[in-house]
Amino acid sequence: MLHLTGIAEHSTRATPYIVLGLLTGLYAAQSVTGSMVQTALPVALRDTGVPLDRIGFLAILIMPWALKFLWAPLVDRFGTQRNWILVCQLALIFSFGVAAYLPPETHLPTLSIVLLAMAFVAATQDVATDSLAVRATTQETRGKASGASTAGGYLGFLIGSGLWLPIYAYAGWAASMWAMASFIAVLTLPTLAATHIGRHASRPRGRPGFRAVLSNRPLVGGIGFLILYQCGVRLGTSMLSPFMVDIGFPVATIGWVRGAGGAVVGLIGALAGAALVQRFGSGRTLAAFAAVNLLAFAGLALFAFGIWQGDIAAIVLLLVQAAAVAMSFVALYAMMMNWSDTEQAATDFAVLQSLDAALAVAMGVIAGAIAQHAGYGVVFAATALLLAFAAWRSPRRARSIAILLPRHSSTAVVPSLPVQESRP
Repeated sequence: MLHLTGIAEHSTRATPYIVLGLLTGLYAAQSVTGSMVQTALPVALRDTGVPLDRIGFLAILIMPWALKFLWAPLVDRFGTQRNWILVCQLALIFSFGVAAYLPPETHLPTLSIVLLAMAFVAATQDVATDSLAVRATTQETRGKASGASTAGGYLGFLIGSGLWLPIYAYAGWAASMWAMASFIAVLTLPTLAATHIGRHASRPRGRPGFRAVLSNRPLVGGIGFLILYQCGVRLGTSMLSPFMVDIGFPVATIGWVRGAGGAVVGLIGALAGAALVQRFGSGRTLAAFAAVNLLAFAGLALFAFGIWQGDIAAIVLLLVQAAAVAMSFVALYAMMMNWSDTEQAATDFAVLQSLDAALAVAMGVIAGAIAQHAGYGVVFAATALLLAFAAWRSPRRARSIAILLPRHSSTAVVPSLPVQESRP
């Protein structure tokens, strides 16, 4: 078994790679499930002749991610992060094994129940992993953990969508389900080996819950900033795929740009974003990424208004925007980790993520209505304006909230990431 505390005593340089690798694998595991269910599965269902109205009901599978804040206090109150994570990982493996015997063309109702259970389990694993990430880091090192979470998410997307569909196409439903179960089993091995992760150094003060959330001044202040920043991001990104269809891109090209291509540049962007956050801080870095994002949307607005043309240029803008979003998530999630109280990290972070999910739904509806009546150009122009304001406010808001943060923010037995690694 791998004892992280012993390693920390003998080699502080090894600690970042152990902790970050562990977090990357855990975030990849939950993303495998989410991307397979939300992105790839509708393709398979339509391929087997499932009606569109029934496929539309898959949207309910997103609900556990938006509602996970309701049961997040249980993760803070009972057990350890490691136990929660292991139970969830094993449940996901079991669920994929059960789903292998439920092909959608003959068992869709039963399969839907299994998929909903999988979404609930994956969302709970996310809560426990977020808590682990907050407790294993300090304010100065959370850019690294945030980069690991974002990179793991894109890696899981590549597996759950980019690999699942080809396996399904060539080997069938059962083989694709067992392949996903195998991937998650492999990603579970580091958590099994690391016996000293996620153990509470002390029990939370009082009873973790939503009343304590309201008393967390950095988090309450951060909620307003989260709404400001993510409204712009979510408004524009929700219309990118329909926009590509309407300007004449082939489905294969859309799949590459919005699928594998976007995931690859997102993975690269996450790694670069983590380095930049560590070097310049989350506030200034987020402002820079917002500026890149707004320039991309300004260019897309020119396309939508017919002022600018050219398929290659449009694809470049879309990939730049995907990279900018990935980098901004690294900076934003580092800030969200700082806002979360380590005594109830699962609850605090889940509240922020659930709010972000609700914003995604609301902005998608608003963007669709605007695009239908005023066109894509108005949507993208409004997005650029919101991002310009967010870029202006990011450094100021980050500094004002930082004043409220406690000096020390890591209380777990997990070895914390060092602020600086020694350089050759």
